[in-house]
Amino acid sequence: MKILVITPKIENSINTNLLHVFDAVTQLSGKCDVLVLGYQLDDLANQIAKYKVVTQVLKLDNVALEHILVENIAKQIAEITKKYTHVLVAADSFGKNLLPRVAGILELGQISEVSKIISPNIYQKFIYAGNVLIEVESVEDIKLLTIRTSNFMENTQLSETSALITTIEYTNAISDKIKFVTNKVEEKAVDLSSAKVVVTGGRSLGSADAFDSHIRALAKHLSAGVGATRAAVEAGYVHNDCQVGQTGKVVAPNVYLAFGVSGAVQHIAGMKDSRTVIAVNIDQTAPIFEHANYGMVADLFEVIPQLLHALHK
Repeated sequence: MKILVITPKIENSINTNLLHVFDAVTQLSGKCDVLVLGYQLDDLANQIAKYKVVTQVLKLDNVALEHILVENIAKQIAEITKKYTHVLVAADSFGKNLLPRVAGILELGQISEVSKIISPNIYQKFIYAGNVLIEVESVEDIKLLTIRTSNFMENTQLSETSALITTIEYTNAISDKIKFVTNKVEEKAVDLSSAKVVVTGGRSLGSADAFDSHIRALAKHLSAGVGATRAAVEAGYVHNDCQVGQTGKVVAPNVYLAFGVSGAVQHIAGMKDSRTVIAVNIDQTAPIFEHANYGMVADLFEVIPQLLHALHK
């Protein structure tokens, strides 16, 4: 068994999702190679090499990867994966974009959102918007798995020695039809996937300004991650990186605060593992109350200002 974990450079520090994928590796065999993608990777590669689960760090480092476009790297990554029996990547926006392309190039099946490793060939995952947990078996020569990180612990065990670091030459053919245009950097916020507290808003906020002045403001005071329903994202109140749900991010914080969230089954699939759910909705029949530990039938535009006032004291 030979395992490859793929991770992009986000900043110069370890991506928390990678540590959760390491836990999935330990459920398989305990060791893996890590392919890290980006530009100026020396510091990040050295950090990854210190983890006990890592046998080798493969560094794909090129200025063309300063802003990663998976369309331009999938072919080379597909070639790299041919040396492995298992390929793991976090089921985040990067992993969900990359691995299906690799699967298509290799003409292999992919298993998405793995929540538990049963054996090297058998995995658990949720279907039907998270309502049914099933076991699936892969008979492919290369198992391509995206990992539902909220179902795995952080593996932070360090080794006394660092793993080997190997540089891979960048050989991708850049398409002239795909290019990086711009990057809008918002105020640095708590990472939603690993946040201990999440504050989520729905379409009833009414505007992007109201979302910022209520949901973002409260999240900032609570050092919380900012979440949103699909409807709020589609209405343009917030970027899709904040979307929680079946087609967004899966979160499992200690506290999940839902304001103006109706509780559609697709949204529940992304937050049902939260330890404590607190819901505020003006509609007493909203389905979110069925999943809440604490519920308040009230107007969020009255409740949140009172919370902000109390936190300012």
